[in-house]
Amino acid sequence: AHARHRRGGCKGVPPKMFMTSVAKSAALLAGLMAATIEPASGFATAPAAMSGMGRASAFAGVSARPGGAQKGASLGLRMAGELSADPEKLGPFLESEKKLDHVFRNNKMWVVEQTRNDPEFFQRMASGQSPKFLWIGCSDARVPANEIVGCGPGELFVHRNIANLVVNNDNSIQSVFQFSIEYLQVEHIIVCGHYQCGGVIASMGNGDLASPLEEWVRNIRDVYRLHKKELDGITDVVTRQRRLVELNAQEQALNVYKTAVVQRRRVYTHLREGFATPMVHAIVFDIATGEINKLDWKSNEQMAKTAEKYDAVAQVASSTPEEKKALEESVSGEYPRRSTSASSSTTLTKKMYNRLPAGLSLGNEAKGGKGWTDDE
Repeated sequence: AHARHRRGGCKGVPPKMFMTSVAKSAALLAGLMAATIEPASGFATAPAAMSGMGRASAFAGVSARPGGAQKGASLGLRMAGELSADPEKLGPFLESEKKLDHVFRNNKMWVVEQTRNDPEFFQRMASGQSPKFLWIGCSDARVPANEIVGCGPGELFVHRNIANLVVNNDNSIQSVFQFSIEYLQVEHIIVCGHYQCGGVIASMGNGDLASPLEEWVRNIRDVYRLHKKELDGITDVVTRQRRLVELNAQEQALNVYKTAVVQRRRVYTHLREGFATPMVHAIVFDIATGEINKLDWKSNEQMAKTAEKYDAVAQVASSTPEEKKALEESVSGEYPRRSTSASSSTTLTKKMYNRLPAGLSLGNEAKGGKGWTDDE
């Protein structure tokens, strides 16, 4: 239509009038679509024809919704007024609508495919979730958590942010920890970094990224500061970037380990079941190959010494018999999500279940205990 307009319009129709009519029609159609959500069942009858379905198929469901046509027409006319006033916007508008339509069409195809392969799939999903893994990954669109490890819906509890950071004053990730550990009781926490990470690459420059991104990326620069000697010794820029990606994932895994809610749960499971969970892992994803590799963050001497100061399980191993008995009694009932309800609340018990202090010491007396060096 735009090409015909540039050539002088359709035969017998003034160019401006023709464009105005097209704009109104397109906008009205978009408005009707905004008020219409076609049920996936409509696609199930003829899946082979899905790829050829256009927006016209959506009209079939308008009358099924009370006031749907009226609402759609009102929105469509309002959009038509805006587009007809500037016909040059019509091309980009239709292109954006095409992309959005693609999202909804893919969703309907996915629903049909899932239902065909597993008729009870969505009923099972609606009944609740019990994932065993908490995944902390990067927001990069090339690193979809479930897909790269072959997990289906309900198998991973996922949190993603720029450069997979674990920041102690970030309420978002701290809330994820609390819910996934205290309520879902995940058994593994995975921090996944990836090569070609834009956040890591940006942190290696000296430019001001502006707030709030600048403050966020500063956390990665702190990782560089901690490992400056090693990183400065790498002359190749790309190799240095890749190494910083790995070190960042390892440092964030350490930050997970240091979190109070993680240590509380580890003490509880250690006393109740004989081994401590959740276990904390660091991995890296290679976009160029699709493979993931595990990073042994505990083998780093500097990180290991830091982890020792937060290892509450080792503190239990070095406690007196009286303190250990009080702790064992406190885990005889339901997992305490906030504070212990045991009547014999010793100082150590309160440390374990309220807020673990940052300075828990660990000496040679804990060698016989079951710390992270044994159970992970």
